[in-house]
Amino acid sequence: MPFCSTPDVPLTAEEIARLSALPDGAHEVKPVLGCELESGHGGPHWAQAQAEDRGADSITNWWLRWDDSIDLREWAHDDTCRVDSTAGDPDHDICLLPVGHAGCHSWAL
Repeated sequence: MPFCSTPDVPLTAEEIARLSALPDGAHEVKPVLGCELESGHGGPHWAQAQAEDRGADSITNWWLRWDDSIDLREWAHDDTCRVDSTAGDPDHDICLLPVGHAGCHSWAL
């Protein structure tokens, strides 16, 4: 299944600075985000901008959600879905989308 093809959303300089300054940031902040859901999904678009990884399963996700017009944007801290692709397989994939996401899991994309 292909990813959503909605236009990418640029982050503001302030958003990039704030996300880059997080003390336990796990990723390099990208200046432009694309929707991580499957093509044709319903509801808002989602992209993970950063994750604060404090170890011992203490993670805060910084998700940006927006509508098709990009006018309605909001930050969310929803947990990661983490549904396994094949339970019991040590090489399985875990869904890295937010809990309750629309469409299929990230390992199916």
